[in-house]
Amino acid sequence: MRLTRFRVTNYRNIRDSGWIEGGTITAFVGQNESGKSNLFEALYRINPFAPGEAYNIAEDWPVDDWGNKDLSALVCEAEFALTQDEIASLYSEAARPAPEPEATSEHATEDHGATRGEAAAGVPADLTLRGSRSYTGEPTFAVEGEPAGRFDASKVDAWAKTHVPKFVLIQDYGLSGAQIELNQLDQRLKSVAWHQLTNEEQTIKIVLDLAKITIDEFLAKGATPAGRTERSFDKRSASSYLSRQFRDLWTQKKVDFEIEIDGTTLNIFAKDEAVDMPVRLNRRSSGFRWHVAFAWKFTHASKGQYKDCILLLEEPGIHLHHAGQRDLLRVFERLSASNTILYTTHLASMVDPAYPERVRIVETTDNHAIVKKSVVSSQRAPMAVIELALGLTGDMSGLLGARQTLIVEGSDDAMILHKLSGVLRREGRPHLSDRIYLFPAHGASKTPMYAAFAVGQGWDSGVLLDTDPEGHAAKKKIDELYLKELAGERKARFRVLMLAQAAGIKKTDAAIEDIFEEQFYIDCVNSAFRIAIKPEDLPVDGSDMIAKRVETVLTQHYGKSLDKRSVMAEMLRRFDGWKGISDLPNGTAARAEKLFTAINAAFGATSE
Repeated sequence: MRLTRFRVTNYRNIRDSGWIEGGTITAFVGQNESGKSNLFEALYRINPFAPGEAYNIAEDWPVDDWGNKDLSALVCEAEFALTQDEIASLYSEAARPAPEPEATSEHATEDHGATRGEAAAGVPADLTLRGSRSYTGEPTFAVEGEPAGRFDASKVDAWAKTHVPKFVLIQDYGLSGAQIELNQLDQRLKSVAWHQLTNEEQTIKIVLDLAKITIDEFLAKGATPAGRTERSFDKRSASSYLSRQFRDLWTQKKVDFEIEIDGTTLNIFAKDEAVDMPVRLNRRSSGFRWHVAFAWKFTHASKGQYKDCILLLEEPGIHLHHAGQRDLLRVFERLSASNTILYTTHLASMVDPAYPERVRIVETTDNHAIVKKSVVSSQRAPMAVIELALGLTGDMSGLLGARQTLIVEGSDDAMILHKLSGVLRREGRPHLSDRIYLFPAHGASKTPMYAAFAVGQGWDSGVLLDTDPEGHAAKKKIDELYLKELAGERKARFRVLMLAQAAGIKKTDAAIEDIFEEQFYIDCVNSAFRIAIKPEDLPVDGSDMIAKRVETVLTQHYGKSLDKRSVMAEMLRRFDGWKGISDLPNGTAARAEKLFTAINAAFGATSE
């Protein structure tokens, strides 16, 4: 079951958020006090992990509408898409028997097949469940859009309360790393529910589970010499396992963990590769302890206590520096296989430019929160986050908005195009118009984020994409997310150009390197790696992009990976000697002229 959208009304600074669509990972961007936490606290109580959570109208009703408090007012609604198995289960348990069809002909009782994806028995292929909750009472659930009387309402509600995923609201991720007494933890585990444990207790329990440590068994082993010897081996094995697990989640440096248990006292030590001395976890930085707690707790608890839950994470990564925040985004990717993740942030590095569709901007208007499915805001604070994520400053944003902007996949593309344009310009040949600014996007997957920003700002802009699977995927995302709904002048102000077609490159796949003849690129690779690849060494199957073909040879015959930075450095060295068209590799000038002519024409510009 998947949360598809939700809506919050009459709650704190939220009069009506409107329907907010979400995916497996959704980032809510906004300044402090904009209402991000209020959205999560309202949504959490639709089906809270901790029982007994409820709204409190004396504290939660909007203060500027205090005189109209209404206990029956809806606070939150949420819609869930059901899987085929869940739909079948719901129909089995809650649907009323379908009326017998009247026989109108000898063929009336024949099964002519389901229409619009429905099974023969009348069970639809798609079904939406809506949960809602007001200031009084428990959450209630109903099937959305089904004919009245098709379901027993009480049975639908009962079914939903055992199948709808629980919401887990996490506002504190702290882990002190202090010692813990196992016998006391064991008592707590046996006397209270999971949600009543402290964050520290939950994290340590998960560490023990990961390390395959059973508290009772471990304590019992400490009672005899043979048991203590066996326990010593267990600790080493557990420490090695935790270290390997953590290395997949923390890429900044190698860290080894050591679990030490003396009597009933457990300590966790961490040892850096550079400093060969274990240090107690409580003496490590708050950012490191935060990442330890989050990585262990949520990556692995998602297979246990939090399996299939919807995680509402407030300001995750706030204690981490940029590299740690990037590691955290990778942890989110892993978690999203088993959990839906919604998180709030005001950090640019916690917004992944490869996924603009995940961004929801929270603005405040007249002190009320509103939510936009966009990477563009009319307000300065949330826009500062998006601009930083794209490598912009306020001054650059104004500059780019005042001219024509062509987004390219990376800085290599921009350097090559500028060089070729300069050579052609000197000889009076078609070149890139001075009105067009090249804006590198750091990879094809990032271009939709830049495109969304340019479209939303109303810039006179476009994007140039490689003609390869990644470029086609980016084009599809840009079309579907941003251009499909536009019309007229706004749509005309954004263009999508594919490199092979625009430059007349006669290949199925083409990247910026394919604007040159293949021998030139091979020579640059040979010089950069001090090898001797020949054209006949290149594979004929698979992609016909020169970089991909060269990479195959490098991997299979030289055991090397293609470092495009090294190749680009060699290309730049050769660029220095290019003064005129006669210096360019064969066919390059013609392809470059065709490309610049296509770009200029798309923008209504000239080479003048």
